[in-house]
Amino acid sequence: MTAVVLDQEELARAISEGRVGAWLEGAGINSVHLALFDSSGTLREKRLSPASAARAFENGWSFIDAIQWWGPEDAVWRNGGSEHQPAAVDTGSGRPYPFEAGSVMFLAEFAGPMAELSPRHQLEKMVHRLAAAELTADVGWEFECIILESTPGETLDEASTLRPAMSGNQCWSSLTMANEAPMIGGLVTTLEQGAIPVDHVCSELGPGCLELALEHRPAGRSADNAALARIFTKAYFSQHALVATFMAQLSDQFPGLGGHPSLSLHSTLDAGPTLVHRDGTLSKVALAAIAGITTLLPELLVMAAPNPNSYRRFGPGNWAPSTATWGVGNYSCALRVVADHPKSTRLELRIPGADTNPHLCSAMMMGAAAWGIELGLDPPPPVQAPADGREHQAGPRLPRTLIEAAELFSESVAARTLFGSTFVDHYVASRMAEANACNRFVSAQERRRYMRHV
Repeated sequence: MTAVVLDQEELARAISEGRVGAWLEGAGINSVHLALFDSSGTLREKRLSPASAARAFENGWSFIDAIQWWGPEDAVWRNGGSEHQPAAVDTGSGRPYPFEAGSVMFLAEFAGPMAELSPRHQLEKMVHRLAAAELTADVGWEFECIILESTPGETLDEASTLRPAMSGNQCWSSLTMANEAPMIGGLVTTLEQGAIPVDHVCSELGPGCLELALEHRPAGRSADNAALARIFTKAYFSQHALVATFMAQLSDQFPGLGGHPSLSLHSTLDAGPTLVHRDGTLSKVALAAIAGITTLLPELLVMAAPNPNSYRRFGPGNWAPSTATWGVGNYSCALRVVADHPKSTRLELRIPGADTNPHLCSAMMMGAAAWGIELGLDPPPPVQAPADGREHQAGPRLPRTLIEAAELFSESVAARTLFGSTFVDHYVASRMAEANACNRFVSAQERRRYMRHV
């Protein structure tokens, strides 16, 4: 497939001159996938003809506001009418669409008051907040996923019918990488054709499990890449009659799946790293950022763990920490500081599952870091390996359920200061609606455990 080349400056000129249609034709673009992320992080899109896309670029776009109250089961969780609301195309977000020749994808944002509900908008606010402190953020992402054979079990509640692909896989297996080289190579090619920069792919813990790591990019674009990487990965495997899932905990027969952002901070004055001194010791900026993240993590956790299933990963047998600890190089801590070289020093948040919303998770992490920097906070003592940071008394306890996390978020003064009450109230309501919907589910395991005994 020949990649479409996007010239952002030429597009800007075409928009200002009202000749986007001619620009699309000259660039060999036959269709435009125009999409926006709703408040839950789901990507909603329409495939536009060149003429329709030209109108959207030149005159603005619109989308039904109901998607901000839309649930995974295609039902709206609020009462009330809906209408179309104006949206604007992010002209810098364009990328080739890897599943269709001569096609591109752009992202859009609701304009006006509706923008406050947007995860991308909240992340952009935190980018500006760090900029006020003369800092810029790069973020890299690692996601774990499980690849399943496409069977009827994927739509049933009987976990025993879920059959993993790569059934003999083990963590970091060279044999898996050799056996699955065509499939994994095809995935990387697909992602790179969609302008998603892949750092590495490796086999992870157990049958069907892969890790996908993306290169560091500026925070906003990195979150776009992360969100689209999951969608493109699912589509790629679906086209090969396989199912890729990023559920935090698929079942008790599978490992929990992580989705970890790594944050690095640089000076806007000289682009130099700001987390370490030349001698390798952590800077005041780093210590304050660590303090902000570990202090606010319990009350902001819902932004990184958005589903009831997210909290099933915080338990025995998984690596996910359940307290807000930090340590240098310690994988068991909620925040792992990687300080192997000044240019690559970063803060890795090990709490989120693979189901996390990359935009809101990044916004949470950056907002908490900015809060700590602004207040000049000092962190608690680090947890030094081999001490285990998952249940360490030095760190505050994290919420154990989505409802508990949403309640703490609603009561958080810092959350309302950073993200605004409009967003906080809406997001809390959405998470409560999701928790209440899931509370009605009865699993096959529950029936096996109780049906004959109670």
